[in-house]
Amino acid sequence: MLRAITLNTTRRHFGAVWNRSVSSLNFLFDDQNSASSTFNLQNRTFSSKSWNWSQSSSSNNSESASTLSSDDSDAENISPSVQSQILDECSSLHRSIMPLNEKIRGPLAKNSDKNTALPFVFLVGNHSSGKSSFINYVLGRSIQTAGVAPTDDCFTVVAPGPDDTDQDGPALIGDPDMGFSGLRQFGPTLIHHTQLKVRADTNTPSFMMVDSPGMIDSPVSQAGIPQGYGSGQSMDRGYDFQGVVRWFSERADVVLLFFDPDKPGTTGETLNVLLHSLSGMDHKLLIVLNKADQFKKIHDFARAYGSLCWNLSKVIPRKDLPRIFTMCLPNKTDGTDGSIGDGLKDLHQTRDDVLLEVMKAPKRRVDNIVTHLNDSVHLLLMHAQVAEDVQKKYSKIVWNNRVQELGSMTAGIGLSVLGFYAQLPMEFTGSAAALTVVGVGGMKWFNDTKLDEAESQLVSMEELSASFQRTHSREISDADEYTASIWQRIRDNLQLSLKSEGLSSYPSASSSEMDDLRRILDEEIPRLRRLASPNHFGSK
Repeated sequence: MLRAITLNTTRRHFGAVWNRSVSSLNFLFDDQNSASSTFNLQNRTFSSKSWNWSQSSSSNNSESASTLSSDDSDAENISPSVQSQILDECSSLHRSIMPLNEKIRGPLAKNSDKNTALPFVFLVGNHSSGKSSFINYVLGRSIQTAGVAPTDDCFTVVAPGPDDTDQDGPALIGDPDMGFSGLRQFGPTLIHHTQLKVRADTNTPSFMMVDSPGMIDSPVSQAGIPQGYGSGQSMDRGYDFQGVVRWFSERADVVLLFFDPDKPGTTGETLNVLLHSLSGMDHKLLIVLNKADQFKKIHDFARAYGSLCWNLSKVIPRKDLPRIFTMCLPNKTDGTDGSIGDGLKDLHQTRDDVLLEVMKAPKRRVDNIVTHLNDSVHLLLMHAQVAEDVQKKYSKIVWNNRVQELGSMTAGIGLSVLGFYAQLPMEFTGSAAALTVVGVGGMKWFNDTKLDEAESQLVSMEELSASFQRTHSREISDADEYTASIWQRIRDNLQLSLKSEGLSSYPSASSSEMDDLRRILDEEIPRLRRLASPNHFGSK
């Protein structure tokens, strides 16, 4: 018996609440075979439109997609030509700002304008939380090794292809078309702990999935806080694990953070990753409490769920926590009599919700690329504005010093010339000239010493924050949290750039370059947003 699940979404536009059916995503599955399915999607076909450069989906997917009416599918899918136009324009605009970023030592990472060949879903979480099993379930093939103990210490990219083949890390990162060359910055240890698996006949020919090493418990300090908690970079794996997770998360279209009942968010590494690597990813981050079918008693579930919420509250600085998707994967013991209990039905429904978001990865790629461009331009513009303000203060100090030195020299020379024309004794004229040279030289030495002290003060975090407040006073008065978050992201890099280059030789952005950045924010990005947006009552 075939059953269809229709997802209706509610959109809010300009403060007016309005409801509109965005899409109808059909899940077709055979009830008689669902009980014996084991971590695969062979009995369940998702209606997901293929990405424009990928192979066409299987016949089952095509039949599923054909059940969508044109009205329902228009909101969810963008025509391939529009997708290509948006991606090409975003790539071109991003490339256009990279020279300025290099010029002023901006906050944008090298090759940040290059995207991966396909959209991808990134999975991160505790070891034995079910990440590998979930990948096997989604792809419909046993690709990743699953187990109770940690089974893999590599970042594994699983990509669709015509034949099964594997590549090691150097080959993957060295491939100019895959889009993972930016991982080279994390060193050879990370390179040799990365691999590519190309697999044919998967359920997802339109996007990739990236598995990560399971996060492991850290030692606990006497104060009860995991060692390294809140410390940022950690090299106990031989590379900056948190930095690598951040790199993948920024480029991923969907990020899944997995927890399991045995370790509901209690590992120090997990909390550090959530605090430092996944901050600002809320729009594409899904928190999953997997293996919820292992609970035998309700109070065990309540204790684990409460523990997870408590630990998340330590690193999520807001009152309302994000939704936690409590789910499980099917196993051979489910429904041996052809049915499942109400509790498992709820877990299976939540799993379907997660799968919905996973299958939207190709659609999310367009939105994420525009968002990435918007963030990059904001970061670079703020970097340039604050640096310009600091340079102006520095130039003012330099100018005042030069005026003092020039005034002293002019007064000394004038006194010497006056003595010469007044036919005063040569001792007076010579003494005046000597005092002028010594006085101006001493003043220059004193001013240069004070200038060095002033430069050190100007690049301190306190003065940089003062410059930020001057250049963004309107946003601060409006309590603009987005502007504050951008400042938090660039301030350390800005301070390092100013210190290493020196204010006297630090290159500044020209007015035309600043105008180009503002034009992208004010004109180009809104235009791209309209192209990527589904039709709605507020459309222009």
